[in-house]
Amino acid sequence: MFRALYNTILLLLLPLWLWKEKKRARLAERIGLKLPSLPLADIWIHAVSMGETRAVITLVAELQKTHSIVFSTTTETGLAAAQKLFPNIAGHFLLPIDFSWNIRRLRKKIQPNLLILVESDFWYNLITLGAPKVALVNGKISEKSAQRFARFKSLARLFFEPISLLCVQSDEYKDRFLKIAVPASKIVVTGNLKLDAPIPSIDKAEWKSRLGIRTEDRVITLGSTHDPEEELLLSVLAPLPVKILLVPRHPERFNAVAELLAKKNISFVRYSSEKQDPKAQVVLVDAMGLLNTCYGVSDLAIVCGSFTERVGGHNIFEPIALGVPTIFGPHMQTQKELVDLVLRANAGRQVPIEELKSVVAEFLKNPPTAMTKAGQELARKSQGATKRTLEAFKWV
Repeated sequence: MFRALYNTILLLLLPLWLWKEKKRARLAERIGLKLPSLPLADIWIHAVSMGETRAVITLVAELQKTHSIVFSTTTETGLAAAQKLFPNIAGHFLLPIDFSWNIRRLRKKIQPNLLILVESDFWYNLITLGAPKVALVNGKISEKSAQRFARFKSLARLFFEPISLLCVQSDEYKDRFLKIAVPASKIVVTGNLKLDAPIPSIDKAEWKSRLGIRTEDRVITLGSTHDPEEELLLSVLAPLPVKILLVPRHPERFNAVAELLAKKNISFVRYSSEKQDPKAQVVLVDAMGLLNTCYGVSDLAIVCGSFTERVGGHNIFEPIALGVPTIFGPHMQTQKELVDLVLRANAGRQVPIEELKSVVAEFLKNPPTAMTKAGQELARKSQGATKRTLEAFKWV
C-alpha cells in the first residue's frame, strides 16, 4: 500500500522535476526511460554527489580488491567524480527517479548481494528493492530529518528496517538514529571516512604555471562556490592584492560566473582558455576535479557553501589536510561533525562575512603556522574509519 502511494507521489511531482531539470542532459536516463548497460556486480554503492563520492575513496579501494562494484550517483558532478576516482570498477551510472519499476529493473541487471548507501540519501524503493542486504556508511542524519521521522515512527521503520547495518560518523548521529527507532544492535560508530582520504601530491611549480600564478602572487582559492557566494566574496576580496582561484561547485554555472566577473569589471581568465594571463586577478576554474590542486598551490583556502544558509557547507578537511590555512563561513550545518573536530583542534577558522576581509588580510600578513601544523596533526590522528567500517561489515 505504501509503495503505491509513494510511487504516486513521485509521479505527481514528476512534472515539477522535469520543468526544473529541463536544461539538464540525460533526462531519459534520469527518468528511467533509458537504463545504462551494466554488468553483474557483487556490490552496488550509491552516493548523492561529488562530496559523498570522494568520501568513500579508501573504502572502494579496499572493497574492489575482492568484489565487483557498480557505483551510482544522484548528480552528474557525482558521476564525473566516480568515473575519475574509480575508473576500474565494473560500472558507473546516474540513479533514475526512485520509481519501484526503475529500481527493480536495475536490480535485475546488476543482481547485487549488497547495496551500500553513502551518508544520507534515503530513497524508499532503493532501500527496499535495491539488494537483498543494505548497509549505510559514513552515515549521518540532520536534526530536522530526525525530528520528522521521530514524529512518524511507523514511516521511519519502513525506511530503516531493511538496512542491516548503519556505520555512522559520530555518537551524535547514533543518538539521532536511536530516536527514530533504529535498533542499537544495527548501529556502529566508525568515524568519518572523509578523514581517511589520501592526501594528493602535486607538482606545485607545474600547476602554478598552468594556472598563471606568478612567484609574487598571494593566492586564495574560493572552493565549491554557490550563488550568491561569488558576488558576496568577490566584493570583499577583489580590493585586496591577491590572486583568486574561483572554483564553482556546479559546472552548469561556469558561464554565469564568467558573466558576473565581466559585469563587475574584475580581470579574469578561464582555466579552459588556451592561454593564461598572469595579470588577471581571477582564474575561473571551469573544469572538474581540480579543487584539491587549487588548494595545494594556495596560500589560503576559503571553503564555500558556508556563506549561504541553503547549502550548509562542504568538506573543510581537504585543504586542512594539505597544510593550507583554511577559513569557512557561518553556515556549516551539514558538516557539523567536521566543524566541531576542526575548531576543537584550532585547525581552521570560522569567519562571518563581516570579518572576512580583515581576517584574510591578517592571515596573508602573518601566516597562521600554528593552525596549519594543528591541521596536519589532526589529519594524522583522525584516520581509521575505513578499517572500522570494513570490520563492521562482518555484521552484514
